[in-house]
Amino acid sequence: MNSLESWLDRIQAVDPNEIEPGLERIRTIYESLVKDKLSSKIVVIGGTNGKGTAAEFLSQILISNSKSVGTFTSPHLFSFNERIAVNGIPVSEELIIESFSLIEEFRGKIKLTYFDFSTLAALLIFNKLNVDFMVLEIGLGGRLDPVNITDSDLAILTNVELDHQEWLGNDRESIGKEKSGIFKFQKPVILGQKNTPLTVIEATKKLQNRVFKIGKDFTYTLNIPDQTWSYFFKGRNEVSYENIPLQNLSVASLSCALTSFFVLEENSNFDLSCALKSTNLRGRCELVNERFLLDVSHNESSVNFLSTFIDRNFGVGTEISAVLGVMADKNVKDMLAPLIGKINKWYTASPNINRSMTSEDISSLVSSIQKAPVKTFNSVEEACLIAHQDTPSSGIIIIFGSFYTVAEAFPSIKHLKQVS
Repeated sequence: MNSLESWLDRIQAVDPNEIEPGLERIRTIYESLVKDKLSSKIVVIGGTNGKGTAAEFLSQILISNSKSVGTFTSPHLFSFNERIAVNGIPVSEELIIESFSLIEEFRGKIKLTYFDFSTLAALLIFNKLNVDFMVLEIGLGGRLDPVNITDSDLAILTNVELDHQEWLGNDRESIGKEKSGIFKFQKPVILGQKNTPLTVIEATKKLQNRVFKIGKDFTYTLNIPDQTWSYFFKGRNEVSYENIPLQNLSVASLSCALTSFFVLEENSNFDLSCALKSTNLRGRCELVNERFLLDVSHNESSVNFLSTFIDRNFGVGTEISAVLGVMADKNVKDMLAPLIGKINKWYTASPNINRSMTSEDISSLVSSIQKAPVKTFNSVEEACLIAHQDTPSSGIIIIFGSFYTVAEAFPSIKHLKQVS
């Protein structure tokens, strides 16, 4: 296969339900391909929300500290290459194809999922380029995620909330047990949530981890009127920063990234301002054309962050329309709870992927929990266009519900910019 597209079509065709869960398959191939122990320091980041923010910010901190960094994140918005970056730049298709070909050669009769292939490709590329640090985001859960084959030097757990219950369990304790599976024996752990599930705490005790917990070992404070925040770390050497510009990202996740850097690196000589400016995450409360607010939030916790962002940045009385597209496995009623009473008009659409919920089903669920008018559309593009026409120039249009919804909306918005 000569193109990345053909490779992706092939590996996406594999049904993960036909493959026995576990890490032995991918670990066997990994150990065959990587004979020598990697010299890179490895940070693994798990959690329900905010993983991407922590991964991107930590990577930029390390880059500003003159370290070479390989960053693996998921999912992507526009192209697969976004998942595998070196020093903040997505790697080439040629490098990914080369890695896929090598994996295919070595796997023999071992079946691999899309995520197995992706993770192995990232690790091979980072090993080949001999990066100083690998920053690896967990895709789902933790214990059985392909990233967990690595012998990481530090783990970050941003938070534990309800999501993917069909895979991880129906309560925070069960989900916490799965996510804490990324902790390694006697390696430091950063916890980014005050009300940490007991299962997570028990895991750190069993593994004798050195724990750095938000609210205890590191803290942040918000200054909403000044749109700034402050950070304080109570390590061997106390560190504090004040008047940090407040962005459209989770401050808790940013704080976790800062803390992990201070735990791993004695030398804290880096440019915080430069690292923050370079932390660019598309689709995270991203305002486009001063009218469209795009956010990949897809569970109650992340929608709550979106709701708070709206409260802080838009005046009372601002008319708000919402374009919503979600996956079929989502609990829409719980997910939308933080926005009830704030949306004037709803526009539902089904993203162009098999796993998406129909726009009619979304519309029915939205109508069952609030009284604002709801319109149903066959595509995200059409929903964006009509929302644009219906919403006064002084209003805003939020587009959210999944990565796929946001990804499909961007071209539509570009078109609207040209005709509006």
